[in-house]
Amino acid sequence: MSSVKRIGLPVVGQDGPDDAPDCRGADGRRHWRSLEEWSEGAAAAKAEFPRGAAFLPEALTRRGFLQMLGASAALAGVAACRPPRQEIHAYVRHPEQALFPGNPVPYATALARHGHAVGLLVTTVDGRPIKVEGNPDHPESLGASGRLEQATILDLYDPRRIEGFTARKQPKAYRTLLRELATVAATHEKDGGARLRFLTGATGSPLLLDLRRRISERFPRARFHAYESLTEEATADGARLAFGRALDTRLHLDGARIVLALDADFLSDGPSALRLAREFAAHRTPGPDMSRLYVAEAHLSTTGAAADHRFRMKPSEVLGFARQVAAALASSQGLGDLARIAGDAKPTREASAVAEDLARHRGASLVIAGPRQPAAVHAIAHAMNAALGNAGKTVDYAAPPTEEPAGPRQLAALAKDLAAGAVETLVITAWNPVYTAPADVDLEALLTKVPDVLYLAYRPDETSARATWVIGESHPFETWGDARAHDGTVSIVQPLVQPLLESISEVELLAAFLGEAEKGAYQLVQDFWRARSGAGAAFAARWGTWLAKGVVEGTAAKGEAPTVRFADVAGAAGQPPPKAEGLEASFVVDKLDDGRFAENAWLLELPDPITTISWDNAAMVSPRTAQELGVETGTRVELRLRGRKVDAPVFVAPGHADGVVTLPLGWGREAAGPTATNVGFDAGALRGSQAAWIEPGLALAPFGKRKHKLVQTQEHFSMEGRDLALSFDARAWEEEGPKRLEHLRGAVNAMYSPFGYDKQAFKWGMGIDLAKCTGCNGCVVACQAENNIAVVGKAQVARSREMHWLRVDRYFSGPPENPEVVSQPLMCVHCEAAPCEYVCPVNATVHSDEGLNEMVYNRCVGTRYCSNNCPYKVRRFNFLEYQKGKAPLEKLRMNPDVTVRYRGVMEKCTYCVQRIERARIAVRASGQNKIPDGELQTACQQACPSQAIVFGNLADPESRVSKMHQDERRYDLLHFLGTRPRTAYLVRIRNPNPALSA
Repeated sequence: MSSVKRIGLPVVGQDGPDDAPDCRGADGRRHWRSLEEWSEGAAAAKAEFPRGAAFLPEALTRRGFLQMLGASAALAGVAACRPPRQEIHAYVRHPEQALFPGNPVPYATALARHGHAVGLLVTTVDGRPIKVEGNPDHPESLGASGRLEQATILDLYDPRRIEGFTARKQPKAYRTLLRELATVAATHEKDGGARLRFLTGATGSPLLLDLRRRISERFPRARFHAYESLTEEATADGARLAFGRALDTRLHLDGARIVLALDADFLSDGPSALRLAREFAAHRTPGPDMSRLYVAEAHLSTTGAAADHRFRMKPSEVLGFARQVAAALASSQGLGDLARIAGDAKPTREASAVAEDLARHRGASLVIAGPRQPAAVHAIAHAMNAALGNAGKTVDYAAPPTEEPAGPRQLAALAKDLAAGAVETLVITAWNPVYTAPADVDLEALLTKVPDVLYLAYRPDETSARATWVIGESHPFETWGDARAHDGTVSIVQPLVQPLLESISEVELLAAFLGEAEKGAYQLVQDFWRARSGAGAAFAARWGTWLAKGVVEGTAAKGEAPTVRFADVAGAAGQPPPKAEGLEASFVVDKLDDGRFAENAWLLELPDPITTISWDNAAMVSPRTAQELGVETGTRVELRLRGRKVDAPVFVAPGHADGVVTLPLGWGREAAGPTATNVGFDAGALRGSQAAWIEPGLALAPFGKRKHKLVQTQEHFSMEGRDLALSFDARAWEEEGPKRLEHLRGAVNAMYSPFGYDKQAFKWGMGIDLAKCTGCNGCVVACQAENNIAVVGKAQVARSREMHWLRVDRYFSGPPENPEVVSQPLMCVHCEAAPCEYVCPVNATVHSDEGLNEMVYNRCVGTRYCSNNCPYKVRRFNFLEYQKGKAPLEKLRMNPDVTVRYRGVMEKCTYCVQRIERARIAVRASGQNKIPDGELQTACQQACPSQAIVFGNLADPESRVSKMHQDERRYDLLHFLGTRPRTAYLVRIRNPNPALSA
């Protein structure tokens, strides 16, 4: 790998070094995948094979083998699944339909994360949950699902789950546990619970909040403390500054045409990310209503990659930039209320252009502050939205379920009681607080001062090792409950299967302190909602409707537009903090969330949307900072901050701000299972409670010549000047875009003859709109879950042996300091003249009469001729027995409609042929002869929050996919080869501000 030292810092607007070949595509841009490729220029293009093409045999270590298996380790004793004892309702269907063997039935439920719920439909087959989808009736999912929601199904069948209950390492039966919990509760009732504490996670569940209230009434001196490591009190504090009270901020991008994101990755992170991605994508097609996105941030995020203008800056500089925009709005746009907030800030050219654009779209613009930013930035965002007339239109506010957010302040209050020895019993339902606690709160040592620590745990972890009572926790798909979405909408959480292992839920554990645990979660949920809704037949009917649709109607909180206290905001905003010496540490949320998904093999192997790193995290720095520090990608360094230190590898990231080190959280678990033990480094070990997200004074020192191998999937193949991912500016597209695409569509003389059709009713095809795709990778995990795709492990991914049928390629264009990004989902494109079909000696890959390029696995003998002949490199070969030897528990997760492939077999995307056949059978059974457009969806299409992927029947000229294929933005990948792919792409269109593009 070439040294980062010779990359240099390019001139703004420079596309590459002097020796770079002219590999510009139809969009006029030169695309590159990595800094090394950008730097190497002609030398890289002349190489016959891309890096990683050579196969270097390596011994497969025991650790590597266990990591490769992931969640496939053996767990004996589970032979089958049984549906829950209580009545559950299929989604808008009569439950009797679930009685047919092999019939997939979706059930509506919800999944709460960090206190906010997303509505889901979980498909079960013979009582086995096998697939997660979004609930189209839920206001926050709208039928979509993200990578975390998709991966949750793998955790359900995790063999490392805790089974049963232990007290001081002695196993307890369920009834014995309840009796002993009742004894503990009775002991604390004598003094009103003075020495009783609860450490919970954030929640909006009406039932859990009611149980907490009732426990507080029984034990008036007991205290509840809520803690989430990814929750920042600054969000609530900013609302208090602006409005005088804590309020939840609710964004509405459907009416926003100009958006300014202040360090806010709203397209991939947050309780409303799925909905916001849908609303944002709806206005990204060329036309007068096309939106424009400005992003100010340090590291290149998913939202930053989608931006029309991205401003690199340190996280600590965002406050100053916000004040500059406010100053421009006050001085040149007539918004005098913002004058005091701006103070003496002098608007830059960028801030002035942004302010003018926002003011030109008053009432249709939006300023978003990210949760990592301090309270002052949130207050300024509220003030600007109010002054622009956005409040009540593109943003509104509602009271949160709890007044105090679940952040470090509450944990600090508990730590004070623990240190004083004032706690006799601590009940923990928060996820693994020993691991997630700030580095300056030694919770591990403080727990030794508590005689009884009761921990509700899903897996053995850092906290369970220090608990005296370890209580197995039920998976959300195994228990009853309720959950509240960010807009206040409540869903009833219904189980899809009885607990696979003996366990209880948080509802039952808290109910034990009220003497009601024996009722069970189902009765507790019903009693609570019956008391709210009334008894009798009316409640029974409403209850069935709630379960079937997954939404309790009428529970959404009413939005309001409160008055902003501009004077208070001005006082808090003040002057930006002085520039600090040294590097700035910036902690960010990664694909593993706060670490609770660190043992999920699907997510570990999933490439990061921007860095494309798999099975690792890294300390990210800019090219200039790497030069100054004398490091390059893979260099092992020691990071020091306020006396704390960690060992980490470096990744030199395009688009990164100078003087900042970005540290992804959730990795480096020491008490995780073999899948995740010591995978990545624990950035949380540097994180303090006073500055949980942004802190100056970080020192970075290399460990000599030590190197760490970071695996990037994007490095496996090169564009080599071909037109793959295309992007145009809106003005350039209007002037000449369609003409420049003419050579990428239409008839081409091909080496092979296209397949002939005899007026078939179905001709399946797909369209992918690059203007809508955010590169979130949710489609990749959805495809993996649907098609029983294996996990191969880091060593195999390093050899380009990943098995994902669908990959999301990421390409840069422009200078490395601030490049533009295009994300491109790519799977088998089902060529009409498929090169793979003509070279298979055993006819294992064939063409169907409906246009599918099919694989007959039983015929395949593993010659790999088809893969060598595929110009798109979308075929995957089972080099090893990735799927063999699965335990009964793991087999329960498999989709029975999809064959499980073994060693020596080629596999690839099938356009979800099993779903096609299911839809065909349903249509025939109903006496029809046509599948309605939109009723049949592939797994990737159904998961996509931005609706960038469309699948359908090309024989129907009125279908959405047919119209996409006729769109003027349509082009075909590698069109000159004459393969005539059935998957067409629509070029990405950006909407830059002419004032900043000059």
